[in-house]
Amino acid sequence: MSNINKKLPFILETIGENPKQPPVIRQGGYEYHHIIWVKNGEGKFEILGKKFFLTQGEGMFMRRYVPHNYFPEGSTFHTAWCTFTVDDGLLNYSIGERQYITFTMPEHLEQEYNMLQDTAKSNATPYKISAAGYSFVTEFLEYVTKTGDDVIANVRQYLEDNCHKPITLDEVAKVSGLDKYALCRYFKKHNKRSVMDELLSIRINKAKRLLRYTSENVETICFMCGFESHSYFSLRFREKCGCSPSEYRSKRR
Repeated sequence: MSNINKKLPFILETIGENPKQPPVIRQGGYEYHHIIWVKNGEGKFEILGKKFFLTQGEGMFMRRYVPHNYFPEGSTFHTAWCTFTVDDGLLNYSIGERQYITFTMPEHLEQEYNMLQDTAKSNATPYKISAAGYSFVTEFLEYVTKTGDDVIANVRQYLEDNCHKPITLDEVAKVSGLDKYALCRYFKKHNKRSVMDELLSIRINKAKRLLRYTSENVETICFMCGFESHSYFSLRFREKCGCSPSEYRSKRR
């Protein structure tokens, strides 16, 4: 590993998928932190004396050097993974002393993973890969450790997973279990901003990541983030970021 890489906040070691995941036995654990989840089929995971059967969309995060094994269950075991090095302080702050976490991979994090994988496969600099990886891992840790208000959490999750398409308050209300008027009052009281402001923030943040880590043109990113017109996207982006989407991209490349 180069001296430059050692100074980066996040170092991506490996990333990929295996449609026919073979058995893995690591009695001494692995030298890197490890996120793995099941894309299709089922697998048996063993870690620190406990056994788990994980199916499509379910996964496990393991700290480095934590003993673990996993095996196919049945004819299909398709996995996706990434291994990485990151300052232990980030993990300790997020998950305390926990050695592993099971989770269900949401759509928005799978999109972030795919973006990281595309960045790693491109001619991106180590700095850009590190930034994309750090963004993915911090969002991942925030997701798997989130606690508190179920209404707020469910609404945010729905907005994250569906921000690429039109969303109405009626649709969000169904997820929350409240009528839309009660939801608006509750969300603003406990989240300090409205549901639609939250959606706008999610869309702008997604646009910023796409502008930094992909080569998609600005108009395509506009529609990928759920904006109905390029002019409206540019207006709201400038309001939030103080510059146009194109200017934002050029400053960070």
